[in-house]
Amino acid sequence: MNHLTKKVVLLFLVLGIAAGCKKKDIPLSAAKEITTFKIEVIYNPGAIKIDIGSEISENSIVLSVTKGLNISSLKATFTTTGKSVSVNGKAQQSNISVQDFSKPVKYLVTAEDGSEKTYSVTIKEVDDIGLILKTFSFLKANNPDLSSDVNFNIVSSKVSASLMYQKRKLIATFSTEAILVSIDGVKQESGKTIVDFSQPVKYTLTSKYGTNAEYLITVDWEASVPHIYIETFGNAPIVSKEDYLQATIKIEGLGGFEDYSGTTKIKGRGNSTWGFPKKPYRLKLDKKAALLGLAEEKDWVLLANYLDPTLMFNAVAMKTGQLLEMPYTNNIIPVELTINNTYMGSYAFTEQVAVGKNRVNIEDGGTLLELDTYYDEPWKFKSTNYNLPVMVKYPELSSESGVSVLKNEFQVMENAIASSTFPGNNYTDYLDINSLVNLFIVCNLTDNEELNHPKSLYIYKPKGGKYSFGPLWDFDWAFGFEGTGTHFEKYDNALLWNSSSVGTVFFKRLLSDPKVKILFKQKWIAFKSVKMPELMTYLNKYATTIEASKKRDFAKWGTGSGDFTTDYQKMRAWMIKRAGYIDSFVANF
Repeated sequence: MNHLTKKVVLLFLVLGIAAGCKKKDIPLSAAKEITTFKIEVIYNPGAIKIDIGSEISENSIVLSVTKGLNISSLKATFTTTGKSVSVNGKAQQSNISVQDFSKPVKYLVTAEDGSEKTYSVTIKEVDDIGLILKTFSFLKANNPDLSSDVNFNIVSSKVSASLMYQKRKLIATFSTEAILVSIDGVKQESGKTIVDFSQPVKYTLTSKYGTNAEYLITVDWEASVPHIYIETFGNAPIVSKEDYLQATIKIEGLGGFEDYSGTTKIKGRGNSTWGFPKKPYRLKLDKKAALLGLAEEKDWVLLANYLDPTLMFNAVAMKTGQLLEMPYTNNIIPVELTINNTYMGSYAFTEQVAVGKNRVNIEDGGTLLELDTYYDEPWKFKSTNYNLPVMVKYPELSSESGVSVLKNEFQVMENAIASSTFPGNNYTDYLDINSLVNLFIVCNLTDNEELNHPKSLYIYKPKGGKYSFGPLWDFDWAFGFEGTGTHFEKYDNALLWNSSSVGTVFFKRLLSDPKVKILFKQKWIAFKSVKMPELMTYLNKYATTIEASKKRDFAKWGTGSGDFTTDYQKMRAWMIKRAGYIDSFVANF
């Protein structure tokens, strides 16, 4: 054997060994599902006039046909993940093999690895083929923002699909022999009519014989809740509210928001909330970013809402503030959170309350204060007349002399309120009573009684301007919880109740001004008439968005009743009763 021949033989041996190893390493597939099954007119000319669809469930395939139709010799169109399909040992080919479907037919699907699965094909006769909804879809061609087509599953009269999408108004494409398809009497055109699918929608099919059939279209929006993944360096646990840990952050927007990945610092946050099993967190990105559609910044917050059985208290409060056009009101985005590969539950993502161009925009000589009995900031003072616990959030100070300047400025306002000439003096030169009334409306509607302490109450003042209440913050103890430990029980609690608390004394003094009472009454009547319906719609949509996420959160933490729909309905009914209570409260103003 010459040198060239030896090389050729060696090459074939190497290739043979490689090929043998490659073939051996590939596992045989165990897939053996029939994924679609129907009888099409094109392959059964003269036998049927419209395509016959099917319902596939587990090992069952059900064909719906009009009574009296001859189905003894039809060709089925099917797709499978298996290697082969047979009936009674005879190989079956889609669009070619003929079967008698007047009696049950068993299709055996064999996988590559030899495993098998049997499907029983049976017939469901219907009186009127015009009452059958054959297909229902959201097509990308008609809804350009969709990442792909969404095909619904039709089982009897229930039509459902899951969707990774934030928008709720979409154009549906459907097929049926019905002469009319309608929603509440309004005609629907396939591929044209825009419908709000945030809640289940009932479609009515009318056949040429005048009979009707109803189909309930339900979209599972759970995938529209973004998921945030955080990994600390070395998977270090987050155990401190003071010390940040370095971490990476990834956000999966799931079609409704832009994805994001970057680096951040993370630490715990909150006062009483930090003591609960489900922890809230604060993020400080290494680089400013516009996360989840919000204005770019570095500082963000993940609220745990541990006490809240609905996870919606803060969202509803912030939405109320936005409807009242309160400046710098936060946005609440529901998210799911995973830290160091451990699922942490459903959270509320929001802005950190801070001074900045895209936050409380008073950087040019303004002041941001927080009234809170925790009184735990480095720079703080107690006011002279009402002993209010005032903490300085902005500007950044370096000495007590800076505190004195801010205290003296605050005292000018407070002195006017405490004066014997109040309310006929000029105290409104220093305090924006429109912001005060907005605060009263939000806190009354949500029964957030923390004004009495006070706690988590922000107040800001632009350079040369008036003090204004805001941004809104912390509604964990609202909705009847304070003083009772139970949500949605009492709806007629007085907002200001504790005469010994400094907050109660201060805010009762302000509410004693007839100008404030009149403005409160006017703004409340307008809000309830014009904005309250919008708020309740927002509540409904938010509940729909987080329903599946809340179920997972309950499985993790066990908060709430476990029945989200019941908890949400209690909240909704309580808010309606609370609005009625406010009606009676302002009636005599």
